[in-house]
Amino acid sequence: MELEKLLYLQGVGAEFIDCFGNLVHIPAKDRQGILTTMLLPSSGHQHAFSRHSEALCHLNESYHQPLSESQVAAKISQLDIQPWLKPLHNFQWCLIDKPHVDIYLPERDSGAFSIKIHSENTQSISISAQVNDCIVVGEYHINGQRYCQYRLFFVHPSLQLGYYSLSLSFINDPAHPDVLHGQLMVSPSMAYQGRLAQTDKQFWGLNAQLYALRNDAQWGIGDFGNLAELIDYAAHAGADFILLNPLHALDISQPDNPSPYSPTDRRRLNPLYIQIEAVGEYNALDGELLSQKWQQKRQILNQAHLINYDEVQQLKYAAFEKLYQIFCLDHVKYETPRFKEYLAFIEQDNVALMQFVAMELKLASKNFTHDAGFYLYLQFIANEQLQACQLNAKQCGMSIGLIRDLAVGAISHGAEVSANVDFFGDNASIGAPPDPFAEQGQNWGLTPFDPVKLKQHDFSHFIQLVRSNMQSCGALRIDHVMGLLRLWWWPLQDDLGNGSYVYYPLETLLAIVCLESQRARCVVIGEDLGIVPPEIVACLRDAGIFSNELFYFCKDYHGFKSPQEHKRQSLMMLANHDVPTLFAWWSGDDLRLRRQLNLIETDDKLQQLLAQRQQEKIQLVDLLIREHGFELPLPTSSVDELEFDSVLLAWISVAAKGNAQLFSVQLSDLVADKHGVNIPGTWKEFPNWQRRLPLSIKQMSQSPKVQQRLEAIACARQPRSNARSSVSAVNIPSSDTLGH
Repeated sequence: MELEKLLYLQGVGAEFIDCFGNLVHIPAKDRQGILTTMLLPSSGHQHAFSRHSEALCHLNESYHQPLSESQVAAKISQLDIQPWLKPLHNFQWCLIDKPHVDIYLPERDSGAFSIKIHSENTQSISISAQVNDCIVVGEYHINGQRYCQYRLFFVHPSLQLGYYSLSLSFINDPAHPDVLHGQLMVSPSMAYQGRLAQTDKQFWGLNAQLYALRNDAQWGIGDFGNLAELIDYAAHAGADFILLNPLHALDISQPDNPSPYSPTDRRRLNPLYIQIEAVGEYNALDGELLSQKWQQKRQILNQAHLINYDEVQQLKYAAFEKLYQIFCLDHVKYETPRFKEYLAFIEQDNVALMQFVAMELKLASKNFTHDAGFYLYLQFIANEQLQACQLNAKQCGMSIGLIRDLAVGAISHGAEVSANVDFFGDNASIGAPPDPFAEQGQNWGLTPFDPVKLKQHDFSHFIQLVRSNMQSCGALRIDHVMGLLRLWWWPLQDDLGNGSYVYYPLETLLAIVCLESQRARCVVIGEDLGIVPPEIVACLRDAGIFSNELFYFCKDYHGFKSPQEHKRQSLMMLANHDVPTLFAWWSGDDLRLRRQLNLIETDDKLQQLLAQRQQEKIQLVDLLIREHGFELPLPTSSVDELEFDSVLLAWISVAAKGNAQLFSVQLSDLVADKHGVNIPGTWKEFPNWQRRLPLSIKQMSQSPKVQQRLEAIACARQPRSNARSSVSAVNIPSSDTLGH
């Protein structure tokens, strides 16, 4: 019983509902294995991405033995008993419409105390009260003594959203002579929604992989200059936002692992997105970077369909070095206003920046010989250019502007985890449990937050993480938002079992997200695809967090749902980076590719899946006929006789007319590209996160088909009273003849 209590206190789950609705009990060995990973000392970050790492072999073998009764009791005392003996906790929170402070005391009939609440802008609130003025909201019995959680509700006109320091002193109580200190977070009940809550407008935009944008002038990879170009183009078409891949800093020592969802530090930006020509120091180079030597290298990189991250990094960092030298000579030396802006940027987030720079120096030691100021300069420039992009988006009339993406975790040996190990469970990695689609489960090689450590350190890193990612954008998409409630942990040591769900303080984390959202005036979208625990659905909805739906998955027993059945409070994406493009799905090329990669085991299985896809295509066309209102030509015998361009236009138009308040199409679908961004389950087998778009933004603007698709979206997203009944006639047959 005591061991079970400790598992509960550490957040280790006992059961879950799988994708088929079945109740799965997690074996005791696996749960205890996760408990062991939590109680092990830090692994020292010598491991990287694999569960099969041998880096933990140095750990004391005694940790592999079952916990003794005294060890279990000591840990329970720390987590469950000691908090009741501390009158004022280090961190607590309340809602702005029900402000209160909690104190923990032995049961008593009377007693006076004083509370002072100091705001971030030095304003203070003083409250004097009696224990009798409080209500009891919790209790615990220790050695026959009842301890109570007393809650004092108060009202004060100057109380606002934010973080406050607390001080508690007892009046004439020799048992508590000292002044106690803590922190109070005052949170809203909902995240910021801005215009989305004030209008019936149907917002729409484009989702883009920034690195995949292309033009002839870039340095082999999409950058913030290309983003500015895309913003102008999309805003002119009437778009409200651009949804981007995560912009997080990646491991510069491993350019062959370019996934934006495997960052070294989620608080920092990837310098490869810097547009060199837009840097203030560029003109002072007197055209050096326009010489034949530099231009030949750029031309070779720009002609490739796949990004060579190693060569791009070498070339751009060589150019960055030139720019940094000019910055030091022209600005650092003379302490110019630009240098002072640089210093102000560093001061604003000094600790996190220095953590990042220290790791950059370590990771880059094999390839580069730069000083700390160089890496600070790159972050300064990247931040400057991203801010300019969001400002441009708003000035162009976009309602939201940029939507950034926050990855669910960071790599174990990167700056974020290494410098903040006290917040993380670095003897485990994040993933998903086994299911029919991934029989061995999924391991993402990312280090999870430890829920107990988060609480013990006042959630400070989580606050910083959310805050930094809500800068320079109008909305933030939180990848795998279910992680606010639970994450599947894989132990890095195989002998510690096959993993378990670990649960997090959902209400507290959600309150932090809502507060930071309101402070940054940033809408929040939660990526809730996959197995969504029912206990989180209502919490996200009530907090004003937008769901993230994917058209492919909006199905029921009869086929694809009517777009009018899509969730109102959601972002509907036709496709995303983890699923096939619309062209690949329609042609079945995605299935054939998966067979080539042995992700589909046999030819017979491939044929089964192709037959199933054929039925899904029929269901899709049925939906388009029901919903679109287009003229129908003479019957045909098969969906395969349809022109894909016509299907795509109808597909986009129908989906865009749906009920979801936010709607987006990825650029690769807008240009009917067959190549996907990422194939889950592959790494070296497929060039994930490397493929560039087949068209530049200029070429898109000159394409009648692309223009027609954009116009169809804009028309469909208009208020119903203003929208035209149809866009154009398309070649779609009668539904009663399809497939026969």
